[in-house]
Amino acid sequence: MNKILIIILLCCSWTINSQTICDSVYYNVSNSSDLTIIGVNNSNTDVTFMWGVCDSTACYSSSDDTAIFLFVNKLDVVKVCYDLSPFWICNTCEYFVYVNGKWVKSNFTSIHEVLFIYKNNKMYDLLGKELKRIPRNKIYIKNGQKQLD
Repeated sequence: MNKILIIILLCCSWTINSQTICDSVYYNVSNSSDLTIIGVNNSNTDVTFMWGVCDSTACYSSSDDTAIFLFVNKLDVVKVCYDLSPFWICNTCEYFVYVNGKWVKSNFTSIHEVLFIYKNNKMYDLLGKELKRIPRNKIYIKNGQKQLD
């Protein structure tokens, strides 16, 4: 009986303390007029930050630990998102505004943001080109979701 309790306690404590790669990464926004984002990876796993930044008129992307977005509108609420390649499990987004010469985190969203789920079963590559068949060993988008076959 005691052995069973010890095994249960060990299993439960291991599950509670487990972490994902998302718990070991974060980013900072530099105090410059250009939106400069610096990804920090405190894990032992090699990852690539995949950035997506949108204002009310356009979206921009980059893939590196540091990304500079020169063309975002400083008069707008800017949505900053990242994910980690090759895992694609973090999906973290936050909003920023440009105030007093620097980008600061905001707790409100853009009035132009509309969440629309459109399912047409078409497939696209990461550049937005429509695909006729499922690519092998490549990431593609289907119904707004990243896929890997």
